[in-house]
Amino acid sequence: MTDTSHTHPRAILDLMPDDDGGPVFQEPWQARIFALVSQLYVDGRYAWDDFKDLLIDEIQSQGAEDGSDYYERWLSAAERLVTAKGMAQVEELAQCKEHLAKHPPHPTTSAPGPITVDPARKA
Repeated sequence: MTDTSHTHPRAILDLMPDDDGGPVFQEPWQARIFALVSQLYVDGRYAWDDFKDLLIDEIQSQGAEDGSDYYERWLSAAERLVTAKGMAQVEELAQCKEHLAKHPPHPTTSAPGPITVDPARKA
């Protein structure tokens, strides 16, 4: 298990584009890759600085000046991370991407706002 104690999980949120209403994702896949990378970190699968360094490199070397490809860079950094850490092989990722290109997931919808939980019920 990787020591991730030096970075608090809330620090992940500092990297997200946001507006006054909170995090902004233009497409569902952006939220998914953000969640995946974040959960791998919270699970102790890598040190946050490992991903942060890859993301910075992606943005500096290939990023659009206006930041419009932020999540494409996030995805590329994530692919580099999981292969470098042995969580997946390059060939596996290529196969998954090919499959997804041929069989895209069904669209998802969500509504902004707080999550509510029904109060406990007495038996």
